[in-house]
Amino acid sequence: MLNANDQEKVIKSSQAANLLVQDLRDLVKSANPLLAEMALEILGQAVQIEQQLNRIESITRPEEKTE
Repeated sequence: MLNANDQEKVIKSSQAANLLVQDLRDLVKSANPLLAEMALEILGQAVQIEQQLNRIESITRPEEKTE
């Protein structure tokens, strides 16, 4: 398990990665073909980072107790 500070950093990083992916998806639609191509390449990397952060977040999330 992560301490509260590290858990918060992982969540914030995951949220930032999600925003980056959303913005890059918009940039891929650019009228400038070079810009769109570069955005597409970066988007692939950003998606991988977002997925890794989401995995870290999910496996380190404290278990919720059901009663």
